[in-house]
Amino acid sequence: MIELHLVLKAPPKRIRSLIEALQVLADSVRSEPGCLGVELYKSLIGPRCLCYDEFWESEADLCRMLTSHHFCQLATLMELASELPVCEFRFINQTYGLSFAEHVRGALP
Repeated sequence: MIELHLVLKAPPKRIRSLIEALQVLADSVRSEPGCLGVELYKSLIGPRCLCYDEFWESEADLCRMLTSHHFCQLATLMELASELPVCEFRFINQTYGLSFAEHVRGALP
């Protein structure tokens, strides 16, 4: 799984319109092949910080999205931010369940 994580600081008078635009974009990308989900939420970092996360099944799915009209729309919304946005692509290589916590806790003296 790969996560596109975006943090935008919205201009004071554009918070609502930016949220609405990101919601429309999120609704459209959810039906794309390989999209596992999309989340949009306000961040605790600051009063006008918005977080937008997309979760992709594979690197091929992510690359297809990056060359699509969808990403062009997302890039346009990034340009509306009042500060340089933070955009990260988080590649998750390994996932463990609760057995990992049990293993670590079992190793404690």
